[in-house]
Amino acid sequence: MPQLQSLEHSNQEAILGALDQDGACIALDLLSVELCNALLADFSPHLEALGVGVDELGYREAFYGEQTQRLHGLFSKSVSTEAVLVQPLMLALCQKMLVETGLARDIRLSNAELMVLHQGQTQQVYHSDAASWQLAQQLESRELLLSANYALTDFTAENGATCVVPGSHRWEAGRTPKSAEVCQAIMPRGSVLLYTGNVLHAGGANTTAEARVGLYLGYMASWLRPLENHLLTNRAEDVLALGDQAQHLLDVTPGGFTVYA
Repeated sequence: MPQLQSLEHSNQEAILGALDQDGACIALDLLSVELCNALLADFSPHLEALGVGVDELGYREAFYGEQTQRLHGLFSKSVSTEAVLVQPLMLALCQKMLVETGLARDIRLSNAELMVLHQGQTQQVYHSDAASWQLAQQLESRELLLSANYALTDFTAENGATCVVPGSHRWEAGRTPKSAEVCQAIMPRGSVLLYTGNVLHAGGANTTAEARVGLYLGYMASWLRPLENHLLTNRAEDVLALGDQAQHLLDVTPGGFTVYA
């Protein structure tokens, strides 16, 4: 059975190497305990107001899980979300992978989502995040997306740590992973699972009484359309209160539109 590389978050070159080789890795201890606690405290009342298996945006399919909760509009729910968005490591990795390769002039945030897996949630079906832009990804051999799933609680084999298929970013379309090709992103809180858009993965099964809480951010080539309209899921005044770097990633510009993507 393969294993994901767990690397110090300061070792950018090793992380880039692992993303190229396996399509995924774990960067350890990127968020402080204090930041994790602040995010959980801010999101808690919104989760308490939201039923399990109910999506606040009004849709729910089996893919999203019957024993899960998902929050969007996170910049209006916690001011601490901005600190996660502009993590220097993530911006440096995206610069290397999406910009310096000549793929795009810039990067943008596709979506931000809090994903909570509760007891009884079964394993999700395997999928790739770049499938959201299926035609564009078929036309472009390079990765269009870098995903980050931050562990706000410990990710364990029992509480639903994400299942990942290392190397699947190089597979032909339609190949189904065998159990021997799958591993789990077991990591302590504050660490982050990094994976490229073409890597097959799935939320794990939670057989414990503890909730598994992950904070997802997807960074994409700037010429793609984001999955989330941040000025609709968040309050406009909250987005405009963000720093310039965060606003830029959410595609907010002084002129109201972007001339060069």
